[in-house]
Amino acid sequence: MTDLFEMLNTITRRRKAVAGSPFASVKSTEKWLKNLPSDSDYDTHHALIEGLERFNAENESASSSRMKSLMKLEAAGLPLQLRIVEQYVRNQASFRLARQALWRESWMFWSLLAEAWLRMLKQAYRNPESAELKPSAAEIATRALRYAGLVMRWDYHQARNPAESAWRRVHKIYRLVERDGFATQEVTINARSTHCAREYTLVMLMGLVHPLGYRAQEVEAIAQILDGYEPLPLPTQMPRPGEHTHVVDLSLSEGASMLDGACVQGRRLRYFALRPMIEYLKSRDQTAAAEGDDGLTRQMASLIERGGIRRNRQRTNRFGRVWVAGGMDNILTALANPDTSKVQAALEPWVLRDESMDGMGFALSAAQVLPHGRLMAVSCDPSENVWHLQAIRWTREEDGKYLVGTQCLSRHPKRVEIHVEEEGSGAKQDKTWAVFLPMNHSEQGVSNLLIPRTHYQLGAPLTLLDGDVVYRLRLGEVQESHEGWLRVGMDVVGREQFAVAA
Repeated sequence: MTDLFEMLNTITRRRKAVAGSPFASVKSTEKWLKNLPSDSDYDTHHALIEGLERFNAENESASSSRMKSLMKLEAAGLPLQLRIVEQYVRNQASFRLARQALWRESWMFWSLLAEAWLRMLKQAYRNPESAELKPSAAEIATRALRYAGLVMRWDYHQARNPAESAWRRVHKIYRLVERDGFATQEVTINARSTHCAREYTLVMLMGLVHPLGYRAQEVEAIAQILDGYEPLPLPTQMPRPGEHTHVVDLSLSEGASMLDGACVQGRRLRYFALRPMIEYLKSRDQTAAAEGDDGLTRQMASLIERGGIRRNRQRTNRFGRVWVAGGMDNILTALANPDTSKVQAALEPWVLRDESMDGMGFALSAAQVLPHGRLMAVSCDPSENVWHLQAIRWTREEDGKYLVGTQCLSRHPKRVEIHVEEEGSGAKQDKTWAVFLPMNHSEQGVSNLLIPRTHYQLGAPLTLLDGDVVYRLRLGEVQESHEGWLRVGMDVVGREQFAVAA
């Protein structure tokens, strides 16, 4: 009789589990997938996203059965996701609302898969009950890396920099798999062979290209070009001077950067030899097959070649006080002519620690909320009206002090007046202030323009008034977003004196 009661209790528990969760077993997951709505790809995809949300919210202990259920959801969702992405890319020229909805659907799918596989990876290592998953660690980690990278890629679609936490996540996963020796263990995802080192490299390469402001078609084209390049240059621990061109620090919350100077070996440093890829991209741009790229591969090669934030330039210790105008309102006020301006910029005294050709380092006595990418104008003597425009790139606490590192965007920024013309009509909008960022001939880079996000449209004609000179411009690609302002490239179409233009 006792055995009968135990058997009945077991059956009851199983039925409750099935009734409570459609993912309690592989068979119940398959049954749930068969009952998905089939009216349209969007409806099916949305229902699958709700299923993934439920799967993650259950917070069940990881097991071999649960991993197989997740793989069933993944296998059913990837073909649907491909079709949703195709619709999203096609709808860029029209259907703005549909475009945003499709972007969100795609982003949610990648995010939920990334979260599910990352949780499973953590439990496989931390939960003794999940030890059965350790033999599948390569399968799990590769997927966690791949989908984390796709979430970051979808941020680029919205002209957003990937969060620092996203960079930390991919670095930690890669360090784990490298430590355990399965970084290059082959796994199959969506009928294609890959491995952790390959997925990690693709994330780093996308970060080097940094396609902020690129159209959806271009972002996806860049990803496909990188994915199709063979042999993909994988990260190595031992630097080889003359061969390695880029480096990534696994202890930092950022991607790879150009290697400038001597190769120094470090426990957390990984090196990439990207020169063959750069040459391939340049040669591809020159072939007839690349006519449809519109110079995309050449741009990719240029961005990778100078990509990333260089931190290893020689720095000079310079201790002293400087004055900082933070935020665009204060920057515009600081750059105004002090003789005619009726308003004074709000300035803060900061202590300078060091300086290089690329930027400055500061030490603050108290922590401040300083988002990466925030702009600030810096001057040793505001009365001289000489300013450098800097962008915050990193912050950290050390020995009770709050350290800040900035990159110099221009040593001679100018506040200028702009009018954005409506194509074909010649009509102009009201006067708007912008900041012109000229570069010295000796510096690596090109001149840019800082304009409000509301005034940007790729290729739009623009009139810039600088003193008594009028420039006719065309707005180029977005280089970076800075809290509602965009740093964009530009092409000078014409130049004339103000009196003639009037």
